[in-house]
Amino acid sequence: YAVIHPGASLLPWTLWALARPAGRPIGRVFPMALVYGLMLLAGDAFSLALALMSAALWIGLELPRRERLPRILQAMAGLGIGVLIALPQVLATALVAPETRRAVSGFTLGDAALFTIPFARLIEFVVPYPFGPSWSLDHSLDWGNAAFRRFFVTLFVGPIALVGLFAARPHGARSGTRFARWLVCLSAALAVCGHFLPVAWAALPSPIPLRFPEKFILGTVLGLAIAAGIAVDALRAGRARPTPFLVVATILSAASILAVLGPGAVASLGMAAVDAPGRVNGIAASQIPSALADGGLLWIATAIAAALLSHGGRIRVVGALALLTAIPVVADRPIANDANEADIFAPTPYARRLIQKDPRGRYRTLDESIYRETSLLEESQRADVYQNDLFRQSWFLSTHSLWGRGTILNADFDVGDLSRVESLRRLGGLAAGQADSSAFFESLGLRYGIRFRDQEPVAGFRPFGGDTFRRWDENPRALPHIRLVESWRETSGPVEALAALPRLDPGQVVIETDRRASGSARPGHVDILTETPESLLLMTDCPDPAWLFVLRGDWSYRTVRIDGRPAPTFPAQIAFTAIALPAGAHRVEWREVAPGLEVSRWGPVAGALLLLGVARARRSP
Repeated sequence: YAVIHPGASLLPWTLWALARPAGRPIGRVFPMALVYGLMLLAGDAFSLALALMSAALWIGLELPRRERLPRILQAMAGLGIGVLIALPQVLATALVAPETRRAVSGFTLGDAALFTIPFARLIEFVVPYPFGPSWSLDHSLDWGNAAFRRFFVTLFVGPIALVGLFAARPHGARSGTRFARWLVCLSAALAVCGHFLPVAWAALPSPIPLRFPEKFILGTVLGLAIAAGIAVDALRAGRARPTPFLVVATILSAASILAVLGPGAVASLGMAAVDAPGRVNGIAASQIPSALADGGLLWIATAIAAALLSHGGRIRVVGALALLTAIPVVADRPIANDANEADIFAPTPYARRLIQKDPRGRYRTLDESIYRETSLLEESQRADVYQNDLFRQSWFLSTHSLWGRGTILNADFDVGDLSRVESLRRLGGLAAGQADSSAFFESLGLRYGIRFRDQEPVAGFRPFGGDTFRRWDENPRALPHIRLVESWRETSGPVEALAALPRLDPGQVVIETDRRASGSARPGHVDILTETPESLLLMTDCPDPAWLFVLRGDWSYRTVRIDGRPAPTFPAQIAFTAIALPAGAHRVEWREVAPGLEVSRWGPVAGALLLLGVARARRSP
């Protein structure tokens, strides 16, 4: 799951920065500030929570009492300076978050805890792929895919870590063993917590708008990494024996033999553990024996490495470490086949046709297929294991951005859009089912549409082309994304605007001005001189006072000037923006700004000054 990779890669460095020997406070504060600053910029809340939990456990379990308070103060200083380093992003996130769907609508506890690690998946710490080759992307082989979804292909990190966690005798009170055990257990408990949620609580609002606690399993991996180092030291010092590896290897080998002799019974047992459907019984029966045998071989290899470590000698130690390093690499070596870059990034025929028809990008595209019943043609494309072409051709995700094209009513899988956009999206779902809803889509600049051939078009859209699977539609009455409005209604707020939107005349716009009124203007003209995500420069000419409609989200973090003078903006069509223009010719300058940047830009400077102050502090006790 690529978006958590940056935070996951920084997680062990947060612990290193806290635990490393340092003669002066700056020796810990500086690396902590740097690592936490990078982690905050990475934006992964789960990795940050695990870093803080790891720090608390290390201080509480691995440090003498007299060292705890100085280390807490150093950790707080490092975290605080890290926040200052990342303040432009931290403050922007804090200011925007209250306007998002997550903050306004929230999650239920059931939604927040929806994806948790199934208890049966914990066996992956012993056997890499007990539920089939999840790396293959072939659902016909991956029988576990029928029972649960995965953020992580496997949880396997190597047997040496498990022995270090449970079988190695601690060497002194501050060996790191207690920390590793607590971190593994707490992280695993958080990763499976959804299974403990009472059914009656599922509909309650979640106090935190975060979801998918299975990401907490990263903390378990960090704890096991520490345990692996403990195991190596214990084996070299004679505080652990290779015996546990041989015992587990024997059990797995025997289990694989039983699975070959009685595949049906073993498959039924495995399927019952994850509540898999009966249709995958044959697949499970063919996959489980080899998975258990592979696990047994990896444990035997670890037993050999443990024996080499136990008998000392530089050559043996080097060989053992090489073998231990190779075990998780070999286990995790399978990598899913990927497609050719040209097959992913090259524009589709439909995208190329839109670029020809609308080279300046003044209109948007509607994926009509998401408003219709599932197509048989769509199901035939889903049979493709990779589904690359299905997603490239669809316009409800974000692939169209690769070709500089836009849409509005796309899917919001991460539930992160502005709340007003989500309200408009839901209204769009209702409008698509009506025969008289053409004006609604026209007002949003949705001129083009795409659907499967066996689906009906949305109101107002007519075919202009197509391919083997899809029809390409067009609504020639759609209005440009930036335009002078000729007819409008003013309302006192979003609820009233939402009620008025379905009843608007063609071309009419509803604007939230805190008053009830209506108006019209003669046609005017707009020249777009500059259009980038960060800014707009427009020249307008209107014979009457009018409203300028811009298909950009309504929010507070932008500056608009008309002939050099600041101008207010107003919500239009629920989610977008309108500006009042006097009659005549005007120059409109529009600039998007990072929320809070006027303050947050000084955060990194303040962080650097604080680091200089810490660098001048005396040597720590």
